[in-house]
Amino acid sequence: MPRYRRLAIFALASLLAAPVLIFISQSHAHAAPNAQTMSNARGESNALTVSNAHAASHEKIAWGINRRYWQSFKDKVPLAKAVRVYYDTVNDFPSTWPQRAGKGVWVTLSIRPRPSDLLSGKLDRRLKTLIDSAPPNSELAVWHENYPGNPLGYPHSVNNAHTAVAMQKYMERLVKGSNVRFGVIISGPAIQEMKWIARGLDWYGVDLFDNKRYWNRDRTLNKQKLWTRMSNNLIAFKKVSGESHPLIRLDETNTPWDNHRRNWFRLISQWFATHNNQQPARIITYWNPKSGHAAGGLSGPWPPSPQVVNILRLLSQAFS
Repeated sequence: MPRYRRLAIFALASLLAAPVLIFISQSHAHAAPNAQTMSNARGESNALTVSNAHAASHEKIAWGINRRYWQSFKDKVPLAKAVRVYYDTVNDFPSTWPQRAGKGVWVTLSIRPRPSDLLSGKLDRRLKTLIDSAPPNSELAVWHENYPGNPLGYPHSVNNAHTAVAMQKYMERLVKGSNVRFGVIISGPAIQEMKWIARGLDWYGVDLFDNKRYWNRDRTLNKQKLWTRMSNNLIAFKKVSGESHPLIRLDETNTPWDNHRRNWFRLISQWFATHNNQQPARIITYWNPKSGHAAGGLSGPWPPSPQVVNILRLLSQAFS
């Protein structure tokens, strides 16, 4: 490994793990459009204290991407492990666990079984065949982002709390004893969605994207606002799961502003490194060229700027 690269990794590891106050870079490249610095709500530098014990015990953050860009992401972020796979047609899911991304890749699979077919047992054979074929570190969810407000336009037969919880409980029973962990994927404040989330799931996921609620007045990212949302979600997941340290995932995350991305990805990884007893996490980035800033979307095309690719690579190394 070239000396400059070793130094870069060491510098980032020091940023994330040194037992002193660490000040996040305030370069113009990190700022939002027309902004010069990254500050908190009081206009002060953001600082983070992380102990060596935190870095050592937080063994894994599995970084990943939606499957469309997996190979390119893996080429640029060699330690990437996770991929999000979608089957968005009702009752359309593979007969065996998807492994097109390659053996050893940790797949989070989202499917949409028709509620009446699922809850009647009609899909049991197909689902069990799929589940039984899964390798270790496989994760499964149904009807992602199914919660009040219905952002994906699901029919009422799907988009109601009673059915949502019933489907989750049913799927949790189906995966028992297999390599598959079942969870739920929400978007928005978890505290507002607790009635839509079953107790005792294997993991709890969030699709989390940058927007103005996490900004200062000068359009820079506000660490405290972002971390407050993540910490409040953790409180809600603790209550609904009955666990002190439930497994939490970010199954889609990004910002449409490229000059926010380095701090966005760094801040969410630092939150996992300092919260929830440093439980293993997945951070799956989401990219869509039709959903960038110009289109009013929440992501953008892959690849982003070289600086963003570099921070993703370094973060994967720091937490591998």
